[in-house]
Amino acid sequence: MFQRWLDNLSSHPDATFILLGVVALLLAAYLWSATEIRRSHERHMRRIRDTLYISTGLLGLLTIWEHRKYEASVQEHHELLQAMQACKTASCLSPQLQEQIRDCVKNEDPARLALMHKALERECTALSDELSRNTYSVHWGRAIWTILRPAAEPAALTATALLIGKVFYTERIPSTSVDSWDNLLPWFQAISLMLTILYGYLLWSSPKRGTSGALVRWLSLFIALCSLLHLIGLAAAPYALALQLILFVSGFGLTGSRSRSERPYAGHAEMDENSSQSSMVMPVHEAGVEDTHSPVTPRRSASD
Repeated sequence: MFQRWLDNLSSHPDATFILLGVVALLLAAYLWSATEIRRSHERHMRRIRDTLYISTGLLGLLTIWEHRKYEASVQEHHELLQAMQACKTASCLSPQLQEQIRDCVKNEDPARLALMHKALERECTALSDELSRNTYSVHWGRAIWTILRPAAEPAALTATALLIGKVFYTERIPSTSVDSWDNLLPWFQAISLMLTILYGYLLWSSPKRGTSGALVRWLSLFIALCSLLHLIGLAAAPYALALQLILFVSGFGLTGSRSRSERPYAGHAEMDENSSQSSMVMPVHEAGVEDTHSPVTPRRSASD
């Protein structure tokens, strides 16, 4: 197929200009992709810095409250509320932690504050490590990945052009009647290869930071690897497409709602927010925090 295209292109009088135009298009796509990746990385680092700047104030207040056994004056209570409200604008904090912060704003129970303090400290530590790795660390493979990652757009454009050329020029699939099963096989193969190009591009261009998108990357990898069945022959096209569609549909369920283990703390879904003041006898040790005082709302100093 490629030799046929090259022969037809070489016989064209403007073959040199066509090749230069194609190379210029791919180079422009590569430069645009590299620029967008660099800007996206800079925006991500800026969001991490802003999140750490906002969160460190709340961490300091929570540390003071923990040393004081969550006894505080009215002024300190207002400062804690302001710090928690400010953390709502921290874009790099996880949705689970944001939910914990919103619950603590509604009800400043010591057990809730202790759990939120631990979760906030873990996430700030992870963000600080990521910032340090991207700022100071130099990895052997980072330079190569920096060059290869922007090539996802030119590679996807080239693969799409080759697939369209095969469908319309070589195989002439649109002009083939679909009155038999054998005539449907080229259509199945073309759709399967298009899905392979799409998810291969998503897998290639996705950032390699964090584990939040690991499941999406694995699904994209499996969908792309299903195209290896086409090496068997045209008869394997329906099976490859069926596997890809099964993985595609299963992705909606696997990446859907959060599991119970990912909730901010146990019993959150069953807790009635309107009756929080009548349930102040909740044992604090069940939340993993020891406190000799009874759980009181830190709107006023304890009088023990």
